[in-house]
Amino acid sequence: MRLEDIFGTDEYLGSKNILFVGDLIQLPPVNGRPVFKKISNKLVKTKLGVANAVNIWKETVEYDELTINERQKGDETFFKMLDSVRHGCLTDETLDMLKSHVFKFQYKKNIRTWKVKEQILQFAYFLRLYRLMNGLDEFSFTDRFSWYL
Repeated sequence: MRLEDIFGTDEYLGSKNILFVGDLIQLPPVNGRPVFKKISNKLVKTKLGVANAVNIWKETVEYDELTINERQKGDETFFKMLDSVRHGCLTDETLDMLKSHVFKFQYKKNIRTWKVKEQILQFAYFLRLYRLMNGLDEFSFTDRFSWYL
């Protein structure tokens, strides 16, 4: 809808040629739907205020698939593993290989997580400032900042 408004046309995508790049079989977006799935009429009405859903993807996009994998072409085993994961077909062998690459990490008990990027950046700035003011190269987060948690 935005491109139609910007370019002053009723044509889908503002009547512009757009190149979409990506692996459409890959995992769906976090808290989202794959682009090629039909949107329910209820969702369209909620988001756009119109009554009927139109599958713009099927009506406007010409699809050409790239079939040569340049990144993993030297490792056939890894390529086959990634391809099976991509299609949602996990074998025991693939699952064992993936599990063998999981990093073991010990969490300390006073770890704090944020959902907002700005808060993380502010806290990182605070830590750098604290270190500069106190001449510290390293410090224990839980010892010096337990009051902040």
